[in-house]
Amino acid sequence: MAAGVKQRAVCAQVIKLLREERERRGISKYALSAQCGLAQQTISYIERGLRQPTFETILRIADGIGVKLEDVLKQARARTLK
Repeated sequence: MAAGVKQRAVCAQVIKLLREERERRGISKYALSAQCGLAQQTISYIERGLRQPTFETILRIADGIGVKLEDVLKQARARTLK
């Protein structure tokens, strides 16, 4: 897999994992938006793959959910390499 393709796949997997964790914890997009200072619509666009978030935005979402981004990244890499 080419490096650029692999990186995009890992990024997409990070977003998917963050969404799964948000849903698992029962956190609404509205509550998350208040927690991390992003518009609910922005979170929705990111989760549906309509927007590509910056690293800062991903950090804010992870912090808002209460997860360590490094753990999510490890999981995303493991899933992508399968």
